Amino acid sequence: MIRKSNSKFEMMFVLGFLLTLIISFGTFYFGLNIGIEKTEARYAYLKEIPPGQETALSYQQQDLVTFYYVVFQPYQQFKEDYLALVDEMARSNSNAVASDAIKQISENASTQYALIAGQYISDSSPLLKQAQTDYLKSLKLFEEGTSQVKSAVKGKKGNELIEALAADEFTSNAQSFGLQAQQKYYSSILKWTAKTNQEIPDNLAYKDTLTIKEWSQYPLAVKNKIVTDMMTNEKIYASYLPQDLTVKIDQMIDSSKADALQLKSVASIVKVLTETQAVKEQEFVKWRTAYYASESLPQLPFFTEE
Repeated sequence: MIRKSNSKFEMMFVLGFLLTLIISFGTFYFGLNIGIEKTEARYAYLKEIPPGQETALSYQQQDLVTFYYVVFQPYQQFKEDYLALVDEMARSNSNAVASDAIKQISENASTQYALIAGQYISDSSPLLKQAQTDYLKSLKLFEEGTSQVKSAVKGKKGNELIEALAADEFTSNAQSFGLQAQQKYYSSILKWTAKTNQEIPDNLAYKDTLTIKEWSQYPLAVKNKIVTDMMTNEKIYASYLPQDLTVKIDQMIDSSKADALQLKSVASIVKVLTETQAVKEQEFVKWRTAYYASESLPQLPFFTEE
């Protein structure tokens, strides 16, 4: 009789224990799903918008010009201000200067995000639509990243904040999305160029084995697209534009400096140029007539204005 009672007690104990486990796991997974849903809702702006289909009317010059003014230029202004503020932090030992700079970066990102998000880019030029989305991702991540860094390293000096920014995953991804957006915009420019000249390919991806001889045979639009690939791969987040780097590559080749330095590939030239900080803003417009007078280019301000 006692044995039967013990067996019954043991069975009830086991059943109770299993029920507790089931309830615990159920509660855990319910909470996990709620957490995932909240996270997805918070970062819904990071989701890709399905692109439209390219047609003969895609990537018209007006599409490129509109994108320049309402998306590219506002983002470029943010990037220039961001890099200037980072430079200001590097040259200052003041906690107040560093704190103000971080705050300004976050505010600038928020302002430009609202400006770009309010612009309509047609689905008929899918690369431009995707570029807009990537620029928005970049700005939102800059806003999140700088706010996070400011809270994490409160009271730190400029160099310490810069190190924290460089190590921050949000800020790193923000730069990557900005470079990917730039790559897509210049890919769109290449598609426009190919429509005006059928001998020019509408797409060409960079290979790290690209030789100087191969590079020299390409028109400017292809070179610029290749440079955006390189900048994306190497994470070259700079205030100068791809065409500024393109013209410096051509100068290195034409002046025989590449030969003198025994540089055999375009990648090796870019490495020298970036490591020596030899590329400046407005390089292209200064040398446009000398190098690219016969090139076919859309009428975009960064190709024509000094």
